Amino acid sequence: MEKEINITASVTASDLFHFLLYHNYAKVIGVVGFLFSTACLIGAVVSFGKVQTYSTLLLLLIGSMFTIYQPIALYAKAVKQAKHPVMQKPMNYSFGEKGITVSQEDNCAAVSWDELWKIVARKRALYIFTDPIRANIIPKTGNEKEIAMVLELARTKMPSSHVKGKGK
Repeated sequence: MEKEINITASVTASDLFHFLLYHNYAKVIGVVGFLFSTACLIGAVVSFGKVQTYSTLLLLLIGSMFTIYQPIALYAKAVKQAKHPVMQKPMNYSFGEKGITVSQEDNCAAVSWDELWKIVARKRALYIFTDPIRANIIPKTGNEKEIAMVLELARTKMPSSHVKGKGK
């Protein structure tokens, strides 16, 4: 008999915000952008009063792109997405030998393990990517034991490079 791991999860604006931060800053371009913006902010502070004012203001503007503006924009996006009716209802996940079944009310979709792009366990949630852009978010709060079991199962069904992080 096939053993299944079942999780019911609701995603909050905070969960979405942390996913968006991870998704935008965990890539090389996100890290480079953040470091460049930080260097510009430092340059603005160091150059203050030593160069023309517009140069310092330009450094402040560029520096605030990845360090101030983008996190605020991502938070606003998360809040807006969390208010969508689909996000208001819990998702039911069933993990088994063949793959994952996701359902919500009358809607249901099944994905085999080899159709998944990757699974990433972070401090606050489990991200199940079906492609490089889209992921299902399962918050860890209240689901720690099940998430650890899902990661253990995923490591037997997917290449090790496609399953990242720890259950706790």
